[in-house]
Amino acid sequence: MKKFLTKIVFYTFFILLIGNVTAYLSLYVLGKSQLYKNQFVKNGVAATQFDYVVLGSSTGLTTLDTKLIDEKMHTSGLNISMDDTSLSSHYLMLQYFLSLGKKTNQLVLCVTPGDLQNPKVELNNNDYRFLTEVQDSLVYNYYNRLEDKGLKVLTYSKFFPILGISYYNNELFYPSFYAFLKPNKRNRFDDKGNYTYPQITNNISKVGFATSKTNYVNPSFLKIKKLCQQKGIELIVYQSPIYRTKVVFPTTNEFKIINHSEILPEDLFYDNIHVNSKGRTFCTLAFCEEMKLLK
Repeated sequence: MKKFLTKIVFYTFFILLIGNVTAYLSLYVLGKSQLYKNQFVKNGVAATQFDYVVLGSSTGLTTLDTKLIDEKMHTSGLNISMDDTSLSSHYLMLQYFLSLGKKTNQLVLCVTPGDLQNPKVELNNNDYRFLTEVQDSLVYNYYNRLEDKGLKVLTYSKFFPILGISYYNNELFYPSFYAFLKPNKRNRFDDKGNYTYPQITNNISKVGFATSKTNYVNPSFLKIKKLCQQKGIELIVYQSPIYRTKVVFPTTNEFKIINHSEILPEDLFYDNIHVNSKGRTFCTLAFCEEMKLLK
């Protein structure tokens, strides 16, 4: 019986060892790639000084085209937005961007009214993409602080990477093979971090006209504002178009606001909160005109 239990312990230890080594290699390969936005910022962006960066969720990713902005404004910009995230992830991304020794004169923060007035700081669906940097105290502390339910899969992946790789196998383990073969391949964004939705309108849900009033209560937004002040970065809050919705912001002198919630013709929406490729061009050109007025 003792010999049997010894074998069980040995084989269990061996399997866990092999699993953790495999998981570590998966994260290592992904960490050297450009597949997700944080890896792209680290490995795919040689420049360290920018005139501006665009930061947000999918609306930031798809509404403002930094290539077109640079062409019209003669600037150097980068889109570091990541889809399916909120202000808590944006704050992490900004901190990570700066920790790499990169700098920007302006931060164009793409917001949504609901996120701005959300008093809770929460994990987001795509935060697992930072697992490649879990050894970094910045990322580890973020996970440790926000994982408050059940097993802390992301947090404990610092010590047992098999946890995160097993839980997010479709998003991390299998893509690591692809990243090994094509380390410079990016996941739905171009060499300036932009993405666009196609020219279709059948994703729109018809709704009545509405007004959405928001406020600056999100703790992560307040941290972003403070970090910008500390680093001498000019904060510009950008509201992208929302289908048949007018967003109203409280008046403030602390930062500039570009409110494009109502500017877009209805045929240039992809869905109720995203623009299509023609809508992106429309919004980008309008943004350039606003930026000229802010100078």
